[in-house]
Amino acid sequence: MGLAASQARFLGITLRKANCEFRSTELAQQRLELTNQMTDISQEYANALNSTKLVWHNDAVCDSFGNPTDFGLSYSLLMMPSAANDYNPYMVSTRTGAIVLNSKYAQAAKDAGISMGGSTPSAEGRNKFLKSLSQSTEVNGVKQNDNVITATTYNILTGAAAASGDVSWHSAAGMGSAPKDKGVADATHLVDLMNDGTIGGRALDWLQIERGLLGLGINEGMTDAQMTDVIEGYKDNVAQAKLNYINNNIGVQMDSLKVNNYVVEAEKQAQVLIDQWKSINASGDSIGQKISNMKSFGYNSGNAVISDGNDTIDKEAFLIMGKFAHLEAQIELSQNEAQRMQFINELEKLKKGYDTNGVVDKKDENLYKYPLYWATYEQAKISSAKSANGIAWDGSASASNANYTAKFSDIFQTSAQEIAGGTYSSNGKTIEKLTVAINDVVCRDEAELKSLTISDLLSQNIVLMAKGASAISSISESAGYLMEYIASVFGYGHIGTGLNVDPESDSALKMALASVQKQFLKAGNAVKNGGEKNDKSLLNNSAYANCNNFNRIGSNENGDYAAVNLSNMVSAFLTYFDNYLRASDSQYVVGKGNTDGKTIFVTDDTGYVYVTNTIEGVTNDEKIADFFNELYNNICEHGWRYDDMVQDSEYLESAVKDGRYQLMALNNDGYFYQMRYNEIGYMEEVQDKDAIARAEADFQTKKSQITFKEDQIDIKTKKLDAEITELNTEINSVQNIISKSIEKTFSMFSN
Repeated sequence: MGLAASQARFLGITLRKANCEFRSTELAQQRLELTNQMTDISQEYANALNSTKLVWHNDAVCDSFGNPTDFGLSYSLLMMPSAANDYNPYMVSTRTGAIVLNSKYAQAAKDAGISMGGSTPSAEGRNKFLKSLSQSTEVNGVKQNDNVITATTYNILTGAAAASGDVSWHSAAGMGSAPKDKGVADATHLVDLMNDGTIGGRALDWLQIERGLLGLGINEGMTDAQMTDVIEGYKDNVAQAKLNYINNNIGVQMDSLKVNNYVVEAEKQAQVLIDQWKSINASGDSIGQKISNMKSFGYNSGNAVISDGNDTIDKEAFLIMGKFAHLEAQIELSQNEAQRMQFINELEKLKKGYDTNGVVDKKDENLYKYPLYWATYEQAKISSAKSANGIAWDGSASASNANYTAKFSDIFQTSAQEIAGGTYSSNGKTIEKLTVAINDVVCRDEAELKSLTISDLLSQNIVLMAKGASAISSISESAGYLMEYIASVFGYGHIGTGLNVDPESDSALKMALASVQKQFLKAGNAVKNGGEKNDKSLLNNSAYANCNNFNRIGSNENGDYAAVNLSNMVSAFLTYFDNYLRASDSQYVVGKGNTDGKTIFVTDDTGYVYVTNTIEGVTNDEKIADFFNELYNNICEHGWRYDDMVQDSEYLESAVKDGRYQLMALNNDGYFYQMRYNEIGYMEEVQDKDAIARAEADFQTKKSQITFKEDQIDIKTKKLDAEITELNTEINSVQNIISKSIEKTFSMFSN
């Protein structure tokens, strides 16, 4: 019985050991699987570190702080009109060229009668296309609010006002017509501003000092430099007007004689306006009454006003120009900003061929004639101001026609390379003779001084100085006249020019000028330190040193020398402009002095982005109309395919990256061409930091899970190993008992 029991025990222990060894093998297999999983997720993480994404980057589109905004790639970004895509579609297309449409656009194509292979475009089809886009889809009687355009936009683009305007259908849009300049604002840097002929290239108009001394209002007195700008602007306006005519008559034979007749007749009417204004200015009315008469004459006049045999177009030109004058008067006399913007918008419409209600005369020529009328109106208005109160340098070509002339050497010290005394009187006002220093050296060259530009102010160190009992007040007054002119070059008072791109920037420019006037130009703020009065060595002149070291008028302690740094004043003006737009987020500051460590001019940052206004020749409605005209015409031309998955950004990006879909972009020749995503100027492939962060978080989570499982397996394996060791010991012990029992049995039976 003892032997049998031992053998039974041996079999039980052996079975337990075999079971432990099987379980240990299972754990080893599980550990191998975890090792493979760890290898896989490590590879996925390594791949994710190279993840990229496509972003859309347009420098002209900024956030509220003026920083360019990056957009993720999406179907709506490409296929909806916006400033981000410059109001041009970037159509998703198959390799064969068919336009890929989501459900909404596909339904619009069907409603417009466009087959998947393409169709012949028409005004009726285009309007049906737009109508479908303006309607919301209904699901079980519930509107989904998925309309692409509003009903109001649809009515504007297809209603009576669109009969012959630029919001109507154009068969050549996106099919070879000259691309419209639909951009409003351009992002630029300081060097670009300096190279811009309308800003940096503008002459530093010293005659503004004489104009200010004469006490002429902002609408009076035209200097030589301003008249030159007006003439160039007039030429540009006439050229733009002719281009408008060509663009609005694609496919129509150009009648050059007819067009030139418009120029001749409109210019003749401009002269009629000039003569009318001359007679008004010759009257004994007050200046205010004269201005009122100049702006309102002829607006309510009938054709009988003109009785010199001119034909209808002459009379029409006169009346339209009268409307221009009337709207300008309303803009100036506006009671609030909203009313002012209303009149500005009405004037913009009228300049392009629409009346103040946005309706176009059904004559195609009006879209050409009205811009031409505006060009001649501006020419006439400025010429009248020039002839009435023209200001020129004595001896210049304009002096014989100017009411006021000034001799440069009387206002500025040009006899010697030093700070000379003396005074200049005009219109009962007297100032100390002025001296200009360029880069620490007195400049006596009249030609060099007259050739200085705004760009020179930004790139050099230019200082205006005076010597005499009234030196401080003379500098304050003279620099003030110059600064108001410089501000106007940057767009002060003129929305749509320079840095004045919208009402907010208009307010910012006003604040910037007021801040400069308060800090730099207030006589009471003058810094009076030191007694150095050297006339030849500027480095030994206290007034010169103080104006360079402090953002104020600098003077010696006696106040008989004064100076202001014009270069710093312009830099401060641009810095205050940024301060207003970005408030506490602005990193630039105009300290009281340049030696206190607090002044950081915005012009010191060469990478700073300025937003400037181009001449907006296209209204917002026209931009939207042109966008959908281009889209509709190309769908008709190339056909379409339905893929609602393109609305999923990841799907779209994947399809664009791997070449399943390509983008069609507008070329300079007016046609759309297929391009790879890396050929699109606004498209950038950048490191996908979000994807990398998600991958890292996922990797760490899975790694922790695997590590936990491995630790559990290690614990179980160690327990099994210990149990197997114990079982081996028991097996050896039982084997010894069995062996001894067998020996004892053999020994007993052998006896």
